[in-house]
Amino acid sequence: MALSILSLWLLLAGLVPCSCDPQTPPPPEASNMSQIPVTQGAPPFFNNQKFALSLYKQLPQPKRGKNLIFSPLGIIVPLVLLAFQDKPKARHQVLQDLGFTVTGALDTKAASEYGKLLSNLLHTKNCGIYTGSLLFIDKTLKPAKTFVKLANSSYNSNVVLISFGNYGLAQKQIDLAIRARTHGKITKLLRILKPPTNLFLANYNFFKGKWKYPFNRKHTRMRYFWLEDGTKTLVPMMQRVGWFQLQYFSQMHSYVLQLPFTCSISGVFFLPDDGKFEESEKALLEQSFETWIQPFPMSKRWLFFPKFSIPVALHLENLKHVNSNIKLFSEHMDLSRITLQKAPLTVSTAVHRVELTVNEDGEEKDESQPEPDLATLHFNRSFLLLILDETSNSLLFMGKVVNPTRINMDALQFP
Repeated sequence: MALSILSLWLLLAGLVPCSCDPQTPPPPEASNMSQIPVTQGAPPFFNNQKFALSLYKQLPQPKRGKNLIFSPLGIIVPLVLLAFQDKPKARHQVLQDLGFTVTGALDTKAASEYGKLLSNLLHTKNCGIYTGSLLFIDKTLKPAKTFVKLANSSYNSNVVLISFGNYGLAQKQIDLAIRARTHGKITKLLRILKPPTNLFLANYNFFKGKWKYPFNRKHTRMRYFWLEDGTKTLVPMMQRVGWFQLQYFSQMHSYVLQLPFTCSISGVFFLPDDGKFEESEKALLEQSFETWIQPFPMSKRWLFFPKFSIPVALHLENLKHVNSNIKLFSEHMDLSRITLQKAPLTVSTAVHRVELTVNEDGEEKDESQPEPDLATLHFNRSFLLLILDETSNSLLFMGKVVNPTRINMDALQFP
């Protein structure tokens, strides 16, 4: 299965490989977290799990039948860039709220180092990840060269000058810029650009990963997926027989399945019991993430998993930090260092968008065959998901899928 994730203003916990050869279970040491060498990724002083859970709790609850997916790490990258433009004391507080244990001076050198450390978490293009940010500023202002260089070199961000005085023209310029940067993947970012706007921030992230152990396309069939209102819809359902790290957690009212991608990226999927989705979701927000990075017992199952493509878009300018209760984009942030004029700047619009596409593609060839007498595991109803970086304990993506066929782009209209 290939997982394509596009996140616009998006922002895991490390995980072990989650399934193995279809014929035989792995030896115990193959599922030992301590065996995974930490050669790159987050330094010991970074953990974004608390920040991720805080964001999930704050996000507007989507209307019934709508999906929710966001990227905790995606949102952190441009927030760190902006934090280093603020006053030193405020800079320190923001970094702590984002999950950093701050040590040493937060000077110009540190600004570059923090950006490069976060870039390592996003792996490389060889792993199917392409990410970046756009920072739109009124054309009457001149951005400082030092800021532009830092944004480009360490945070993969571009500063774009547009005509905020002409809102119709500004909207066209924003759409043109995002279309060019995403190679046409995003053609329209905002339906309405509401004044006043002097700083507009967008972050995008493409993730096209591959399962370590793929699904065979010839086994994909149309099957029913049950919706929250009790109705059902047909979706293409992938299937594979194999040994999986799978465990039932009574406090979650859920089966929890670990599935590995390539490039040390893994997924954790929570399948709640019928009628227990809300209880499972609440338990997930209260449970330590350490639970999900431990090796689970190996079980042989006939797995059914939906194939889907889900875009989600959110406004995040009203969300708050986990500890300080200050808005992520507080009007009290001093961002005047961004421009030569030292003009007062406020992030008035911040858009977060994610597009998650799941299919059969993987690294190895699947030779497994259906086994009618084998116990089955059907992801044929609402489920929760985490996408994790194994080597860093960083939460890359988090969300819930309640309708694999639903497109909820109207989330852009959140006030």
